[in-house]
Order: sequence, then structure tokens, then C-alpha cells
Amino acid sequence: MGAIVINGTGISGLVSALLLCEKGRGRDIIMVEKNQQIGGLLRRFNYEDFGDFDYGMHNFLETGIKQLDDIMFDLLPKEEWQILDGPKRDLAGIYINGKLQPNTPYIDLRSLTPENYKESLTDFLEHLDNGVVSENDVNSNAYDYAVKRFGKITAENTIVPSLEKIHKKSCKDLDYMATLFTPMSRIAFCDEALVAELTQSRVLRDRIAWSDQRSLPLERSSLRKAIYPVKYGAYRVVDAIEKKLKNAGVTILNDTQLAGIVNADNRIKKIELKQGSGNSFINDVELMMWTGNIPMLGKYLNVDFTGIKSDKPLKTVIVNLLLDKKLEIGDLYYFFCYDKKFNTFRLTNYINYSSGAQRNGGYPICIELLIDDELISKRVNLEEMATKELFEFNITQPGTKVLFAKAEILDSGFPMPSVNNILGLKKIRNKIRKMNLKNLILVGVLAEDNLFFQTDVLIDLHKKIGSYE
Repeated sequence: MGAIVINGTGISGLVSALLLCEKGRGRDIIMVEKNQQIGGLLRRFNYEDFGDFDYGMHNFLETGIKQLDDIMFDLLPKEEWQILDGPKRDLAGIYINGKLQPNTPYIDLRSLTPENYKESLTDFLEHLDNGVVSENDVNSNAYDYAVKRFGKITAENTIVPSLEKIHKKSCKDLDYMATLFTPMSRIAFCDEALVAELTQSRVLRDRIAWSDQRSLPLERSSLRKAIYPVKYGAYRVVDAIEKKLKNAGVTILNDTQLAGIVNADNRIKKIELKQGSGNSFINDVELMMWTGNIPMLGKYLNVDFTGIKSDKPLKTVIVNLLLDKKLEIGDLYYFFCYDKKFNTFRLTNYINYSSGAQRNGGYPICIELLIDDELISKRVNLEEMATKELFEFNITQPGTKVLFAKAEILDSGFPMPSVNNILGLKKIRNKIRKMNLKNLILVGVLAEDNLFFQTDVLIDLHKKIGSYE
């Protein structure tokens, strides 16, 4: 047996290694990580006296696959897990039209002006009455998808401006996948009694959101729980995985770059690694699991990129703040921002799902910004930008002070889900698959069409590893 090489140590790489360890292959696994820390977006920022911060909101949702769920739950002692279930599983809101909407993470037409509410609701109901053209139509751009799903007026008053605010690009240039990053498959517009009546229809249930997430009937939920460490920090899960992998004999190479891939006879034969000032080789490759950037893999495999266009992603900036008073956002864990005057994409209030988040008399929050390169090049003070937006949301208590603020610009953050990028990615992925490399498995974000969320990524890799002998 040869080496099993896993490129990348984000959640998909780590769980892939755990599953392979259960097959008794721990001593054959070599994990390659370009950063000093493993864990990808589950790493931590450590600010000494101001404590550790997650990279935004990260809890762990059940997949419904017993083996996967048991692996995750067994990483920490039972008493060290906080169980988030029922209506408390994932409480999210949105900031839209100048106010916080806490009842549902889906756009509520009642947040519109009376005039826009009336025309949007009429358009939506007429659209449904005329028959839904497409159930999903995942080949649409984001604009066409929204119009086909909700009607032209409704889409242009809700989904379209929200997507264009987030991505700073015309909705017609965004792929359908852009509608997956935040909840945009339904809209809300009425009270619970009417929702219950209307959504007896499967077609309507697929498009109409329950008006208050806290009272969603259990039979309408997935019944899957989420878990998060009682002692704040997703990194605790990463640390537990690392310990388990090392005990199983897994080799983890930090600060190591992939430098080359040699393939022949429909197999990856050799992998070159760059470590510090020197290079090394893995000569006997039984399996390579690629969890990272698909175009980068294409370059290593000498894929022809002719005619493939690329739109630059916005910069993802994580701004960690410590406040002396709690935010006034009720029980929300986080909210997305659709208001175009803000650069904020999401604000996470850690204390609402982790009592252990409080430290030194302060309450940690995270503001994720999506901004273009121009603002970065102008050396805009990102801490000041985030703090200003925080107070403009009008969600702070009177006299709230910021005890600490630190911005972090991520090397690889939020993808740009443009039509160009998604089409190009599909072409590269298809060219790689046509090479028919028998010992290459693609897992992780965008390893398949519309694959983005952690739960779906884990389900996908479980299936792929399960079929590998």
C-alpha cells in the first residue's frame, strides 16, 4: 500500500482523514497544509488578553449519517458539547431596509414600504397562480432564478437588490449558486395562521417561509441538531481531531506547499512538496484527496485554461470586536446584512450560542466585511469601518464601548459566484475528470455543482470515501 495524500486540513480534509483512520489507514495518511495552523476556517485568532475568536459563525450540524455524526460527537466529552436543537438550532436574521428583521432569515415582504409590499405580494401570488415554470432551474443566472421562483416585481424588490449588495455585481452576471449562500429560496409575507393554511401545498411550502422561526412546527424542520463547544471555540474541535489523527499515526505537514504533481497511466504517481528552502517527494501515491481550490489543481495537472474567464472575488475581512455591553439583537446568533449602505456581510454574536464566549468583562462579536480591492489599496481603516457600521445598525446599548477591535484580511475567503467563475470551474473540473485519474478524489466546497455548506460537503465526502476500497 502507498501513501494517502490529503491536500488541505479544513473540515473536509480532517473528516476525510478520520474516516480513513476508521478503515485502519492512519499510518498511510500524509496531510499537506500550507498554513502554520490546521483547520481552515475553523482555526482561531488569538489576541492574548482579549482571548480567542472564531473565524465567524461555525457550529456543527448533524448530517443524518450515524457514522459521521458519531465521529463528530465523540471528539469531545458529552458534557463539553452544547446542544442546539429545535428552534434554537440556528437563529438567524437579516438587516434590510434600515432595520433588523429577527423573525426569519428569509426576506419578509412586510419589511418593504406599504406600496412595495402590496405590489410584490400581488405579483408573487399571481405568479404562483399562473403556474411555476421551473421547480429549481439551477442552470439559471441568479436574476432569472429569482424571477422564475417569485415573479419579476417581487424578485426585483427583494432578492435582486440583496444579491447585488452582497456581491457588488449585477444579478444577471451572478450564478444561481449566489442564492445559496444566504437563505433566498423562500419569502415571508403573512402571519402563522395563514402560512399554515397556504403551505399545505408542497409547491407553496417550497416558496413561502414560516413567519417566525421560533415557532416552526417540529414536523416542518429537519429535526437535526447542531453542536458547539460549551467552552467557546471551534478550534477545540480541530484540536481534538488533530490529537486523534496523530494517535492513529497520521503525518501532518504544516507550512508545506504542493510544488508539483506527476501523473501517468491514469494515476497520480508522484507529488512534490516545498518545505522551507527545500523540496521533497512522495513517490508512491495510492490515493490523493484534493480538498482545496479546483483551478489550482488544474494548473498542477496542466489543464488547458484557454477561453476560461475569471472574475476576482471580493476580499473577505474578519473584524473581531470586544464590547463592554451585550448587543440588543434578542436571541439571534447572527444576521446577514442586505442594506446597500453597509459593507457588512454578516454579524455574529457569540454569546447567544456560547455562554463561554464572554471574557474579561467583555462580549465578543465578529463582523464579516466583503469589500473590493480598491478599498484595501487605499488602506482604509477596517476596524473603524466595522465599528462605524456596528453603531449605525442601532443594536448597541446606550454608552457601549469597544474594548478591542482587530481586522483580519483572509487569503482565501468568500468565493465570487459569478456566471463566469462557476462556468469556468465546471469546465476545469470536467477536464480533470476526463483525465480519468483513478486515485484522485475531489472533496470539499465546489467539488460538485452547488456544493457549499459544511453539512453537504461532509455527506458528499462520506459517500466518496465509502466507495473507495
